[in-house]
Amino acid sequence: MPMRVLVGIDDTDSSSGSCTTYLAYRIARDLRPVLRVVAYPRLVRLNPNVPFKTRGNAAVCLPIDTEAPEEAFERITSLVSALSDVDHGANSGVVFLEDLALVVELKDLYQRAVTGLVNRHRVEKLLREHRVRTFTLGNGMGIVGAASSLPFCEEADHTYELIAYRRQENRGLKRFVEPRSVEEMDRETFPHTFNNFDYQKKKVLVAPHGPDPVFVGIRGDSPAAVVSAFARLRYKERLEGYMVYLSNQYTDAHLTKALDWKVYSSGWVEGTVQLVSVGPGGHLFIAVAEGSEKRICAVYEPTGDLRRAMKLLGPGDTIRAYGGVRRGTTSHPKVLNAEKVAVISTAVRLPRSRLVTGTYVASPRANRHLTKPLIRFGRETAGKESPLIRDWFSAAPTTMPVPARNR
Repeated sequence: MPMRVLVGIDDTDSSSGSCTTYLAYRIARDLRPVLRVVAYPRLVRLNPNVPFKTRGNAAVCLPIDTEAPEEAFERITSLVSALSDVDHGANSGVVFLEDLALVVELKDLYQRAVTGLVNRHRVEKLLREHRVRTFTLGNGMGIVGAASSLPFCEEADHTYELIAYRRQENRGLKRFVEPRSVEEMDRETFPHTFNNFDYQKKKVLVAPHGPDPVFVGIRGDSPAAVVSAFARLRYKERLEGYMVYLSNQYTDAHLTKALDWKVYSSGWVEGTVQLVSVGPGGHLFIAVAEGSEKRICAVYEPTGDLRRAMKLLGPGDTIRAYGGVRRGTTSHPKVLNAEKVAVISTAVRLPRSRLVTGTYVASPRANRHLTKPLIRFGRETAGKESPLIRDWFSAAPTTMPVPARNR
């Protein structure tokens, strides 16, 4: 009788290449003789502010059924060894969880990994105590993300991402997705897909730029939405295949609590604006009174829309600023790098500010993976389950791409 297992994997990539999601795709594709993926693989982004994060700071979790757990574990770890970029700094970790009751104990670990720092040795101790199978390469830091990914599921707010992968011979070459097709796709699938195209800069946002195996990634509110959106793209490249992931991306999962102002922590601070100043490079610095404490919130020039709005703040306005805490120095205090700002109230001033109460976010090009875009406010999906659709996975795209125009 098949056994249900959760397989967590993290830190298999480096700045030189590889990709943890691609490794998950290969497990689903290549290991069918010993396992079967029975629910959407989970793409779990962790705290984006930690200094020792991976390139995208994402772990994956595969819910599988297997009648041969020993063989499945050996085949998975063998594939991880073959595809991890250890020579360039990957510190891979695999957690093979057979006792699913342990997921309840790991929920707090997930929250800490998304909002703060996690001690690797404590995670290893917990897994040893429960006799959980693990596997590591390098210094094994990936064990933290691998274990932290296991509790995330449809109970929390979630989105979906279709990731399409390049063939080996094309990796490292320039990607080309016709910009017009991305813009058309974005307009046709709105509001069910997000951040596909930057209309201010006329820039494609679905394609990365590094040497990794990812060709494009399309994010949306349902599996059907991202599959349909992918089919609308025009590009010139034969792909290896794609897989749809359940994810905590675009959910603000890291911004759920008031900051304790520990270095690298994520969350929010609420207070009254004392001063707004513009620094070198056009970066904006907002002094906020939080009780008796003075906090500094930085809104950097690349945030675009957010910076333009925050320039209209003035003394006496009340805000809640969301983001991550940057380490202070002997000459500079800790700073909150703002990703989003809620204006709670504005002071009566002459001339009156044009800024109104509400939530302000960065331009799409500046969004982090976890940052919730405005289109998702009021469209949260916590508790909504989606069964596997027919086209959730493809070992090769079902249709050839339409030849790109105006290259």
